[in-house]
Order: sequence, then structure tokens, then C-alpha cells
Amino acid sequence: MGTWDGQERRKKKRFGVRGCTVRYKKGGLFSFLSSMSEKFLSLNVSETGLHFIARDPLAEGLILSLQLEAPQIGDKIYATARVVWCRKSEQHDANHVGVEFISLPKSSRVRLKVLLDNAVLEKIEITTKVYLKEIERL
Repeated sequence: MGTWDGQERRKKKRFGVRGCTVRYKKGGLFSFLSSMSEKFLSLNVSETGLHFIARDPLAEGLILSLQLEAPQIGDKIYATARVVWCRKSEQHDANHVGVEFISLPKSSRVRLKVLLDNAVLEKIEITTKVYLKEIERL
């Protein structure tokens, strides 16, 4: 991971969501032929994207179809997203992946709002400083 200069650049708050997992499949012309990945841990979620752990590295700019699941919402959130960054974990055989949502169906936007509202109620907003400390433990 690069060094952090202490300045927050994100426009939307991100939240840790207990039990939130993500599955993905690579987008593209024949994406309908492939199946979703296994479940991976989501480290934080915002209105505009999420950070999750993946086994394989994912190229920046890659388009993904996502399914998010969390016990708080009971149903899946579907989204199309673009990989913004991917970094190899220094301690584990895994990769940290940051994606930006490109599109969400209306029903998924509603579920995402419920999920984030629930995180607000649980007061689990993650600042960049705390976030970087937490992912160092992974």
C-alpha cells in the first residue's frame, strides 16, 4: 500500500458493514457464460463503490458484475462496477480491490441505502486513518 498524506480525498463516506460479502464476474461480451466467483469479504462500502478482498488480481479499468450480500438487507444488491485499483496483500495470498459503481438497478440502490443507513445507525463509519490500520492487519 502507498503512503497516506493525511488528506481525505473521498467525496462519500465509507462504512464497514458486518457480514457483507461480494461475488463478481468479469464483464464483457461473453460474461453471461461465466459464473460468479466465490464469496469474498467486503471491507467497506459507500454510495459510489466498495473495497473487497479477491483471490486473483483484477486489472484497473476491468468491468465487473457484482452481487453484494449482507444480513442487514436480506436480499442481494446487484451492480456493475469498474476496478479503480488493485494491490497485492503484503501478508496474505489475496488482493485488495477498489471498485467504483457504474450502475445499480433501482431496487439495488434502495437496498444499498438501507445497508448504509444501518451502518450509520451502528456508527461504523471508517476514517482513512482507521481504515489503513485495519487493513494492515489483514
